[in-house]
Amino acid sequence: MSDDELLFLEDDDQEHNDLPEQKYEPWKVVVVDDEEQVHSVTRLVLRDFSFDGRGLQLIHAYSASEAIQIFTDHHDIAICLLDVVMETDLAGLDVVSKIRVDMKNTYTRIVLRTGQPGQAPEEDVIKNYDINDYKDKTELTHSKLHTLIYSCLRAYRDIISLDHTRKGLEQVIRASNNVFNYRFSGEFAKGILTQFTSLMQFDDHAFYAVEDGLTAHSNKGVLSIVEGIGQYSECRGQTLDKIIPEEMKLRLDNQTDPFMSIHNDDAFLASAMIDKKQRNVLYLQKLGESSALQCKLLDIFSNNVLVAFQNIYLMEDIEKAQREMVYLLAEAIESRSQETGYHLYRVAELSSLLAMGLGLDEELVIKIHRASPLHDLGKVAIPDAILEKPGKLTKEEFEVMRTHAQIGYDMISKSDRELCQTGCLIALEHHERWDGNGYPNGKKGEQISIEGRITAVADVFDALCSKRCYKESWPLDKVFTYMKDNSGTQFDPQIIAVLMENEVYIREIYHKYA
Repeated sequence: MSDDELLFLEDDDQEHNDLPEQKYEPWKVVVVDDEEQVHSVTRLVLRDFSFDGRGLQLIHAYSASEAIQIFTDHHDIAICLLDVVMETDLAGLDVVSKIRVDMKNTYTRIVLRTGQPGQAPEEDVIKNYDINDYKDKTELTHSKLHTLIYSCLRAYRDIISLDHTRKGLEQVIRASNNVFNYRFSGEFAKGILTQFTSLMQFDDHAFYAVEDGLTAHSNKGVLSIVEGIGQYSECRGQTLDKIIPEEMKLRLDNQTDPFMSIHNDDAFLASAMIDKKQRNVLYLQKLGESSALQCKLLDIFSNNVLVAFQNIYLMEDIEKAQREMVYLLAEAIESRSQETGYHLYRVAELSSLLAMGLGLDEELVIKIHRASPLHDLGKVAIPDAILEKPGKLTKEEFEVMRTHAQIGYDMISKSDRELCQTGCLIALEHHERWDGNGYPNGKKGEQISIEGRITAVADVFDALCSKRCYKESWPLDKVFTYMKDNSGTQFDPQIIAVLMENEVYIREIYHKYA
């Protein structure tokens, strides 16, 4: 008797479920047949099967309804060996329709097996149903079944890899619109890591780490994880000491070249050192030894990825420096009028809170938050005698004070930077009134920019809450009453409505910046 005839022998009643210990999750294979003998022989033939370092997990169903329930419960089934004739003559074909049409599962490789080919002619089935192979049970000998499983698993692996690539690219594309404008994005990093592991056909476990305080999660001189996928998805902020192998850690500690890569059977690590203190690190788990070509591609791709990440951080660092300069300049001006520096932070927080409450675009919310501290920039040209006067200003003095709005606009309007363009608009219009009785141009209603209207509310609110050289601070309850009473005259009523709706959050701002 040949090995090829073994498939249709009865199993010897000894279960062979003890697969060799596997390092990675096994491939899931569903066997759907109403004959116990088919299940037993399939278990026997595939008991020691392994592909890409992963064994098989056989899941058994004896009817179409059981098969459908298994596919409902499991979303990572690689292969379905499916009988055609079970409780009905076309039960297997109904399962195919459920899997492909209702569940929209196009990943699982479906192989129809039938002992009655006349019930479902091969040509009709291949033409009308989305299956991947059609076999007469007498065809599936020992060697042919192994060949079939190898072929199906290769196809499934590659399809899943392509799908991971697609998802990674989608994440990168979605995030790329914002990441280069604002800040480092975790979604962007996850997209890159997913793309990386998929292209290299690695396991879906990887992380990105930085050194020397480049993010809020990292400490100077210590490598800390910024973002991860798979088993590292919840490891943000953790150091690498107990995560990477000891030999990798030793080589990292002794790194002298600008770029270093470490390959072994289980993992890949790449480290780019900007200078002797700053490094970016990529770490990926592998599914076995890499070819020379894969290693070369890994080195090239990881180097480019690390450079891209570093450029993002450098850009963010430049923007952070710009924001700090805005606050330093504005605080210097505020100090001349003996106003607390927290006034700027509270106005910025109030402005962004109101902007979000109005449902403005996220980009505009960020611009308002960053530019609102420039609202009183023009006060740099106002004499100290007027800024520091403890009593009421004369008419002439007030006319001088009013010029600070136009002066602030003129100071930065020539810049084409978005921050400056938003800032000069706020400086010009934050003393305009909803009823048209403001200055410098007497604009009315929606003639005033939304940036100016929002900052006007935030500035007056905080001015009333704060002690100034000419007044004591008001209690918050009194300030809220004043703002509400002046809705529709001094202030945009829609903005005041948002202000009143967010009283709890506003009180938190004043507790934080007391």
